[in-house]
Amino acid sequence: MDPALFERAISAYAAAIFILDPVRFQLWSETGLTMPQARVLFTLAEHGEQQAGELAEHLGVAPPTITGITDRLVRQSLIERKEDARDRRVVLLGLTEEGRRLTSEIAETSRAFLRRVFEQMPEGRLIDLVSALEELARASAALRAPMEVPS
Repeated sequence: MDPALFERAISAYAAAIFILDPVRFQLWSETGLTMPQARVLFTLAEHGEQQAGELAEHLGVAPPTITGITDRLVRQSLIERKEDARDRRVVLLGLTEEGRRLTSEIAETSRAFLRRVFEQMPEGRLIDLVSALEELARASAALRAPMEVPS
């Protein structure tokens, strides 16, 4: 890969990520959320109730890290712990009504901002951007996939 092209790609990626930061940071600041807490909330919003170990795996962190974050979110009444109806020994973490309201508010505000950004682009360039972002996601997923060992 051409080093200059790589540097341009890094700069463009950083600039693209930065687009949404002012909106997210303002909302997180207003609510007192940290980035890890927001990641937990949005993972639960997207994937539903989970055990702490599953949540840690989704986020790529150690279970003790999740425990500390979720303890704070429980105290803030944004998530709750409950027994699994199928197995009372299992504790599930899920969003409270307030947690659902907060994640919806942040997502809606972010989407509205991005809509205004995308409306500034010609449709053809937006189509190119969507294709490039989908390709970026596929490349990233391929690198994260467990390596298959030949039998």
